[in-house]
Amino acid sequence: MRTTVYILLSLCLLLSAVEDGPAENRTEQKAVAVRPTVNVLTRYLDRADIHPPVKLGRLTVFPIGLNRTNRLDNVLTMAQAMEKKLLVIEEMKSAQVPKARFVNKSGKMIFLMAGEIITGGKQNRTLTTDALLGPDSVTVLPVYCVQRGRWAGKKRFSAGTMAPQGVRERAAQKVGQSEVWSEVARANRRLKSTNASGDLSVAMIKPENVKHLKKLRNKIVPKLPKNCAGIVVAKDKRIIGADLFNSPELFAAMRDKVLDSYLSQYDPKKLQTELRVGAVMSIPPSQDDVRKYLQACYKARFSPAEKRGVGRIYKIHGPRFGQTLAYQKHFVTRAPTVSPGQRMPEDRTIRKYMIHTALMQRIVPVKPRPPRPGPICPQVQGRRTSR
Repeated sequence: MRTTVYILLSLCLLLSAVEDGPAENRTEQKAVAVRPTVNVLTRYLDRADIHPPVKLGRLTVFPIGLNRTNRLDNVLTMAQAMEKKLLVIEEMKSAQVPKARFVNKSGKMIFLMAGEIITGGKQNRTLTTDALLGPDSVTVLPVYCVQRGRWAGKKRFSAGTMAPQGVRERAAQKVGQSEVWSEVARANRRLKSTNASGDLSVAMIKPENVKHLKKLRNKIVPKLPKNCAGIVVAKDKRIIGADLFNSPELFAAMRDKVLDSYLSQYDPKKLQTELRVGAVMSIPPSQDDVRKYLQACYKARFSPAEKRGVGRIYKIHGPRFGQTLAYQKHFVTRAPTVSPGQRMPEDRTIRKYMIHTALMQRIVPVKPRPPRPGPICPQVQGRRTSR
């Protein structure tokens, strides 16, 4: 009897091995079965549609619409808050180049976008990060200088324009002040602006540039769908970036700044001429190409980073590169009271919102960054102290 049981067990193990196949095949099957990452960005993309492109010379703009909106209400932009005098931007008590103080005097949240320029203070700056300011709050945020030749003036700032895409990318990736200044200088040359302090803001508000950018925007905006909540932009054959917003309303409020950022990145004359390779016209990306571009976000690493106001920055690495500003809202609901004095259990839920995602080209410095100094071991530190 015992021998029969052993034989049957051996047969079962043998059949199982044959059915599963070699070890390498089993590993491949598991890899295929792995589910894509689920996070606040991919849930947003689940509700997104790619609309037919709007072509403007060598640029192609793909509108991204939402079939369902997870809208975060009661959010102002920097321009809206400054216009109503609900936001105060000022230098630190002891002024510092890489920091500025943002005072929200309203009962609403305020969305700030990386690349927005603030003018005034000791020198004009640009935000290095997205942020969501909480109601009636004070927040210190990192900034970069975009006006190299000035360190004097008043304490407060005004809301300005948006920096070109190249400056935005470098600021968001914190490549360093010198690299940002180099990109500002390139932008000023491209926009044909010369001024003693190397001020980027002067170039962006130069009447000729303002008129030209408005003319280009007017060729794009009427063709965007009503539910447009963001754009993916390509130059020639290559997708160069994307800006996705929480809702069509938030995108509409930021639309002109975002479009100006991409349009001001390129020489106006070259931008409007079609690119030819020999006698063959360059073929821009298709909607399927944009789908693959966005679908790579499902495979990307999505890791939490700094908290900015009441929002949280998430870094996107891997198949796609960029960052997302997200917000968590807590809801507490109670069941109806059955009898006086009876306490019913509370139902606590959390809703997550994708506020803004910027996908961009990664900037890699040629010069390696110096290694960080390691800690001093206790023995060496003790000998130095004894001297």
